[in-house]
Amino acid sequence: MHITIKGVIGLLLLAVPETMVCAQTTRDSNGAPRVDPIYEGLPPPPSAMQHFYDRVDQGQKNLDAAEDPHRLATPVSRSVRISLAPGAQTNIIRIAQDYPAAITFLDETGQSWPIAWDIATNKSGGCDAHGQGQNSAVRSVGINACVPEAGSNVLQLTPVSRYAHGGVLVNLKGAPKPISFMIISGTGAYDADLTVRVAARGPNAKDAPNSEPDAPATGDRNLEAMLDGAAPADAVPLRVAGVSPDRIRAWKLGDKMYLRTDYTPISPAPSAHETEYGIGIYEIPETSNVLLSSGARIVSATLSEDGP
Repeated sequence: MHITIKGVIGLLLLAVPETMVCAQTTRDSNGAPRVDPIYEGLPPPPSAMQHFYDRVDQGQKNLDAAEDPHRLATPVSRSVRISLAPGAQTNIIRIAQDYPAAITFLDETGQSWPIAWDIATNKSGGCDAHGQGQNSAVRSVGINACVPEAGSNVLQLTPVSRYAHGGVLVNLKGAPKPISFMIISGTGAYDADLTVRVAARGPNAKDAPNSEPDAPATGDRNLEAMLDGAAPADAVPLRVAGVSPDRIRAWKLGDKMYLRTDYTPISPAPSAHETEYGIGIYEIPETSNVLLSSGARIVSATLSEDGP
């Protein structure tokens, strides 16, 4: 094995403490730093590399405003119920800079309610790089708003500034009047996923099969909260046996029981219900056993409170 003198010198220099290497830096007649030629080919010491990395990383954080408290936001998924009746309140949408939001429109039967679309003047639809669209059925002030495609029931919102404020008017297909929203922005929680349940039947309305056809879709606050998976604090969770826990959750509230499931309760018959995209929340009388339908298949589930 042959080791060149230059290689030996390189190995020896690597073993020299970095303070000694740095000490070989002198200054020329003009005062500029000059490194001894024998050290010119060596890599910078680890501490210098780490310092350089820290400066670059901090510079990127400053550019991205990563430590700006005004850009901290918490995404929230919630639902609201809107009436088309005269005198109905205007709902508020919370947004945050750099965080797009989506509004999904459903009718009272839980089916999608498309946003109106003039296919003759705008066949492609979609959103540009700034989150803006060209659908005349949507009027936005203070933010960018767009419908991703013709026939969609989703409206996408993109703030244009930190403290954007304004509003949005949305015309749904076949609805008697537009739905109005007020926009507020800032820090904290923002509506990343807002589901709007309109208290009317839309063009895609479809009644869920039910052994008690007069069972109303009530718009009860407890039903809506449970449909979102957030039961009231005084609701008692129930143990469910006989079916997959992934397909059904149950609570007891007062003298009623509530089932959140993609099954359809048959017996006892529900006295009220809400549905959304195939998932329903059903109010039934207090019982220890319930029959559920899944297409042509009927299953039995047992409900009980957890023991001490």
